[in-house]
Amino acid sequence: MASLEQAREAKTALKHALAGHDGVTGIGLTRGPADPGVAADAAGVRDGGAAAQAEDVEPAQDLEQPDDTWCLQVNVVDTEAQDRLPAEIDGVAVVVRVTGQVGAG
Repeated sequence: MASLEQAREAKTALKHALAGHDGVTGIGLTRGPADPGVAADAAGVRDGGAAAQAEDVEPAQDLEQPDDTWCLQVNVVDTEAQDRLPAEIDGVAVVVRVTGQVGAG
């Protein structure tokens, strides 16, 4: 896990690393706990499922959690895209959510 500032810095690095990466629909920050590189569903459970796009969305801080529980979240269209992502970047865990295609509806 990482502090909010560490996660923000790692998010910038991850955005550059994944620029033009097919299958990525959003990159954002989320609270842990999480196992690096494991898919999460809409409720944050780590086994896949649908969720909204997380591009530049940061959840409100939970006052009961320590300040070092931040992770990166990457939304992808399918499990194939998930398999090509790092488990962590700059020491910050990466949580993956399979969202399917995201578009205006």
